[in-house]
Amino acid sequence: MLHTYDQLKYVIYLTLVLVSSLSSQNNKYYFDCPCPQIIAHQGSSLELPPNTIEAFELAINQGADIIELDIWQTKDGIWTVIHDENLSKITGIDKSIGDISLSQVRAFDAGFGFYKNNPGIIKDKNIHYHIPSLEQIFKKFPNQRINIEVKDSDESGLIKLIELINRYNMQDNILVVSSHYKVIKKFRKLTKYKIATAASRSDIKRMMFWSWIPFYLNKFDAFQLPFYSETIKKYGMNLPDWIKEKQEMDLEVHYWTLDNSKDIMHAVSIGANGIITNKPGVVYDILKSLGKR
Repeated sequence: MLHTYDQLKYVIYLTLVLVSSLSSQNNKYYFDCPCPQIIAHQGSSLELPPNTIEAFELAINQGADIIELDIWQTKDGIWTVIHDENLSKITGIDKSIGDISLSQVRAFDAGFGFYKNNPGIIKDKNIHYHIPSLEQIFKKFPNQRINIEVKDSDESGLIKLIELINRYNMQDNILVVSSHYKVIKKFRKLTKYKIATAASRSDIKRMMFWSWIPFYLNKFDAFQLPFYSETIKKYGMNLPDWIKEKQEMDLEVHYWTLDNSKDIMHAVSIGANGIITNKPGVVYDILKSLGKR
């Protein structure tokens, strides 16, 4: 007969085996090389209005492997690509995205804030920059790998989001991240861990607390870490040994947001799997000079 402690270990083991069977970590197309991957933060967002189709097109032309974008739901429940919940900084219109319809959002100027804050950049008067829906992005870039950050804390739209991903067969092209643990937790449950996700802050805390358990498995596929964070430095999460250890656990390590050439080269030297940047062309040129493109 098993002692109580042995029974506990056995139960933990069976639980971890079950979690392993649900893990998305076998779905690796999203993480295929060339490595490290160039992840364009809101597109080529220092040259064109961020989170617009034009900024994403430019980033891809400059060598980005992945485009990164942010999504919120409109009043009519449409997942829309925009960074801020309030539109004032981006469009000059003091409205919250959840209080207006997609058709209203489409009428606003997605380039207003960008050109106001960058007077040295000349705007092409023939282009009206729109805030796109996520569906428009899927239609425009059907084969593109996309890093989606769910900014909205409302879980009610997750089924619609998953239906949209499935409708356009983007399951293997997507990595989803959210700072809202309840959102990413429910997304994983609804997708049965079959779509890649990145760790939230809560995921990382859980990993640090529970990773001593034999056979412990994480429920995410990648870390996306702030490169300049003192917390990251404190816990050694920017050291080659830490990165190698996580990679041996079949986890990817991405750092944001790197635009400085020296820091980009440092991230490459320590073994980062991905570099999240506002300057995809600069990262591409550096990687090419290092023989990695």
